Amino acid sequence: MKTLIKNEEAQAGVGTLIIFIAMVLVAAVAAAVLIQTSGVMQSKSTSTTKEAAATIGENIVVESVDAISNSTNYLIGLNVTIKLAAGSSDVDLSKLILKVKTQNFNYSTTGAPAASTYRVYALRDRDLATGATSINQYTSSGSPSLKAGALVRLDVDVFSSGLTALTSKQSMPIALTPEKGATFNLPITLPAVGASTTVAIYP
Repeated sequence: MKTLIKNEEAQAGVGTLIIFIAMVLVAAVAAAVLIQTSGVMQSKSTSTTKEAAATIGENIVVESVDAISNSTNYLIGLNVTIKLAAGSSDVDLSKLILKVKTQNFNYSTTGAPAASTYRVYALRDRDLATGATSINQYTSSGSPSLKAGALVRLDVDVFSSGLTALTSKQSMPIALTPEKGATFNLPITLPAVGASTTVAIYP
């Protein structure tokens, strides 16, 4: 009859194996968390980079501003001529917000500009970017774009928008805010405006 030999080394080995497996599991969980976090950070950094590039790249330049008055010397309309700054990407004019003093104006596709709206008039349009059928026409497109080399005019009806009291020597700041680009601010003080005339007020 053989004598049983007591040996506890196997038990010590099992404990080491359990600790090793636990360390592997912890490392796997930590690696998964790091991979997920890095993916989220990469996605956010890509989005931030695109937004920053759009903010820098979409810049509008105001070429001129003309004021239209009525028979009682009140301001009834504005013609704002704009183009893209050098190196800028295309700007969606249907998303452009024009602000005169405290009043916001949005793009209109049909009819004459009504209250709180403006129309886009093609003066020099590369590839008919505004959606007009030819130059010197109003656009009929639902989403016209301003491209490099194009020159367009925004016709604004301020008479129907609660700004009829604007007369000579009054402050009338103008701001153009594209969908993603930087806002173009233009501080203007109305000069002496005659009755039923169109006067260049900028530059």
